[in-house]
Amino acid sequence: MLGHTRKHHIKQTESSRIEEAFVTADEFFKDSFGDRPKRSVLLAGARKRDGLTQKELGEMIGVSQYNISKMERGHRSIGKNIAKRLAKVFKTDYRLFL
Repeated sequence: MLGHTRKHHIKQTESSRIEEAFVTADEFFKDSFGDRPKRSVLLAGARKRDGLTQKELGEMIGVSQYNISKMERGHRSIGKNIAKRLAKVFKTDYRLFL
């Protein structure tokens, strides 16, 4: 193989490997969290980040620990009213939880 052709081939091979190593955010999310809705993962992450138990968070927003658990697992929807209460606790936009 000629020197310049060999270098070009090596560059293409390295480029292909790099492209294969990258995944989209949606692919990563699905691989990491399965079918759980993003809002559920965001809720669990925000709660854990702030060092709150499900019970403590529930008491802060007037929802039972059971329902917080269901929201975090994606088995219960988060309505606008609850999303606004969560946003106040976590100091974020309520639409993240919808």
